[in-house]
Amino acid sequence: GTSQMIRVKVPYGSISPEQLEMFATVSEKYSRGWGHITTRQNIQFHFIELDRIPDVLRDLGSAGLTTREACGDTVRNVMGCHLAGACPYEALDISPWAEAAYQHFLHNPLSQRLPRKFKINFSGCETDCGQAMFNDVGVIATTRTLADGTREAGFRVFVAGGLGANPHPALALEEFTSREDLMATLEAVLRVFSNHGNRDNKLRARMKWLVDTMGWEDVQARVLKERKLLVASSTWPGGIPEAVQKHGDAPAGLGLGATPTPVGQGTPVTLRRDDPYKAWDDANVVRGVAKGTVSAVAYARLGDITTDQLRALASIQRELGAEVRITNRQNLVFRG
Repeated sequence: GTSQMIRVKVPYGSISPEQLEMFATVSEKYSRGWGHITTRQNIQFHFIELDRIPDVLRDLGSAGLTTREACGDTVRNVMGCHLAGACPYEALDISPWAEAAYQHFLHNPLSQRLPRKFKINFSGCETDCGQAMFNDVGVIATTRTLADGTREAGFRVFVAGGLGANPHPALALEEFTSREDLMATLEAVLRVFSNHGNRDNKLRARMKWLVDTMGWEDVQARVLKERKLLVASSTWPGGIPEAVQKHGDAPAGLGLGATPTPVGQGTPVTLRRDDPYKAWDDANVVRGVAKGTVSAVAYARLGDITTDQLRALASIQRELGAEVRITNRQNLVFRG
């Protein structure tokens, strides 16, 4: 009765060879020889003895990984589309924004004792591969045309989506949220949730229930008011966050002469190839990126990956110098 499951956060799925090797070590040394990718870009290990948990946490920490706030009434793993920064359709690379949100809310006093779990997802375009539309907060990168004809990149923030027994499509907070306002907007939504979420009944405590009980206009007005007043807070997260300033958020765009692989609903799919390699290419490769060339998916059956597979993935990533992301379909994608 003392065996534990640990869930390791992998913000927006971004992973390094060292981290994959650490997962291999954890699965071999502490667990039963495999790890499990979740639909929210986490990795779980089962059957770890309780008294070995401190060692596991130390090992994970040495590779820059944490299990902190991956469960419980907290801000959970911040998700993002797995092709962010390598997608021909994106309006912005949401990776550094998801990183900024992860950094801002981890250990944040606001997120330690929420009425219920709180989920934030990012997508780089309307296709919404990051599944922003059914989460407490979904952020979708977009652009708007200004009066002088120039285009400004920013976001549409959707609130109170959810699946489960009472599915709710998310509602748009406002037409357009500027890059400068995004972090403050996320915190404002969290504060309204913390202040007004139902703390007496867990089953009625997600953002979608807040909208049901208070009404959308009220929730929306409170969020916008909270954001306006946040400027006075000692930890006001306004402006362009450090992660974005450091890494930049320019969209990948299209490579010269490249035809982007169509993605999203209504994409015709033909799987009639005799050659197994070509069939794999059709199903698993996305082309058309300026920064790199190709992104390829490594399929993990049921999301389970063994110790040896984790080590092999790490060595392939090293050899190719590829960026790797865990996907919300429980696979890994090798990009560029």
